[in-house]
Amino acid sequence: MFFSRLNLAFLLSTLLVILAIFLPTLLTSPVVHAQALPSSKQNIQPHYYPPPCQGVECYGSDPYTTTCGKPSSTNNVTLTAVNIWTGGPQGGGTLIGQLYNYYSTACQANWAVVWLNTPYAISIRIWPVGSTERQCYPENCTSYYTGRAFPAWTNMVDGTTLTTACASLAIWGSLSRQVCVNQ
Repeated sequence: MFFSRLNLAFLLSTLLVILAIFLPTLLTSPVVHAQALPSSKQNIQPHYYPPPCQGVECYGSDPYTTTCGKPSSTNNVTLTAVNIWTGGPQGGGTLIGQLYNYYSTACQANWAVVWLNTPYAISIRIWPVGSTERQCYPENCTSYYTGRAFPAWTNMVDGTTLTTACASLAIWGSLSRQVCVNQ
């Protein structure tokens, strides 16, 4: 009986020495952490969120309440701009703002945006060239926005063809200036 206890004690002490030597290696081994570290052979892809609409489906939707107006790895938002002057589209007078024709690649839609640094009465329109489809700000396409909060923008139109965006300024109650930009 004594011999067997001695053997058991020797076996346990030997096992503890072996564990003390190999335990740090086992804890840092790639096999232990294989689930936490991605393998170079794994194909990890970013999550794709489809656009909320495309082309003609976007007609009348707000670009900023949808993801169309937000640039991302799957959505390039480009713009074409023109300055708005009190002296007309060719310049002259005072620079009072800019008109932008925005385009979303994911949504294939356009919308117009105006920034004014001075409050003027303004109307914004956008439409695909050759189409009767039109979006305006203010929405009725006949009145002018006279507020001070900018930017002001239209809802979207089909951007699969060339679009025209125009801003009309009313100075002293009548149409005074109009600028347009295509994209």
